[in-house]
Amino acid sequence: MPDFVYNNPAHRLVLGWGARGALKTELALLGVKRPLVVCSPRAASSPEVRALCDLLALDADGIYSGATMHAPVASAVEGGQRATLLGADCLIAFGGGSASDLAKGIALACAEEGHLFDFVLERAPDGSISSPTSKRRKLPIIALPTTVSGAEVTPGFSLTDEGGGKILFRDATLAAALLIYDPELMHGVPLAVMAASGMNALAHGFEALYSRHSNPVSGIYAREGLSRLYRSLHAIATGERGRDVYTELALGAYCAGVAIINARTALHHAICHKLAPAAGLTHGIANAIMLPRVLEFNLSAARAELTTVAQSIGWPQATAEGAIAAVTELSALAGLPARLKDAGVSSAIFPGLAQQILREPGVSFNPRAVASAAEIEALLNAAW
Repeated sequence: MPDFVYNNPAHRLVLGWGARGALKTELALLGVKRPLVVCSPRAASSPEVRALCDLLALDADGIYSGATMHAPVASAVEGGQRATLLGADCLIAFGGGSASDLAKGIALACAEEGHLFDFVLERAPDGSISSPTSKRRKLPIIALPTTVSGAEVTPGFSLTDEGGGKILFRDATLAAALLIYDPELMHGVPLAVMAASGMNALAHGFEALYSRHSNPVSGIYAREGLSRLYRSLHAIATGERGRDVYTELALGAYCAGVAIINARTALHHAICHKLAPAAGLTHGIANAIMLPRVLEFNLSAARAELTTVAQSIGWPQATAEGAIAAVTELSALAGLPARLKDAGVSSAIFPGLAQQILREPGVSFNPRAVASAAEIEALLNAAW
């Protein structure tokens, strides 16, 4: 076993059907009283958020509904201003990955008076990574996820700049302090949305297993997460709606999210970070299309890890190729698009996109070295 260092941002996990009902008690334990709820415009008018506001005696000013797909930096700055005016002492991220990412951006904007671009995570041409972090105190984040994106667990997040390009940030103090996983909130999410989110969660598990930053502890979380995620997603895609299935799904997402805190994501997420906003796709759909292709690309460098996945999920063909086949079949079973052209993506964007992807930090953690943008462009064309 190699020597390694394992970092785990401190958080409290509350998981169970109806767990959101304990929110008021949990906030008291955390020592906070004035939350700002961060969610999407649609969620802001939902019965779940209205019930949340009633529970916490919040009025309309206590909701910031700027969590749109690929939320811009400007939303984080605006949300930070709202939190400051409100005198908020915490943020509640309600929804999917966009809500969690925006809440992290708002917390950073509050701490640094809106100067977010000073803390962008970047990859230099030589492969080294620059990751400046803020030293100022952040508002604690409480996350109530409704999908399985895992964004609520991790210290990393993304926003988009004025040109629509996605930029990355990473700060351990921005990981949620309190995680309330309520499978009942996930139960009503449409299959297509949950399945796409699930492909993102599966990608977390795969990349945590074979990333160059993987370690034995992150590997344990990744294997456990992949097994629970695959089985529960397959059950949901074939019509099962039981409480146990969604509880397994929530726990699998948590494990996969924890796995990438240390292992980090690799080429797959590097591609999806740039592809999704450029092509107008959700992050989940980009994951669904690209994951089998990137697994094939990494096959020669991650055969042992992929074989382990096929064995753990009980796939009949317990080989690395079997793991890829399982992911492909699951995506088709859920009715997700299989190719980029099926999702309306133009191949004309690939040359410029490949150059941008090459500068993504995740490329440095990929098990198979990526020598040029041409390799990435070829991968995108193969997925088209």
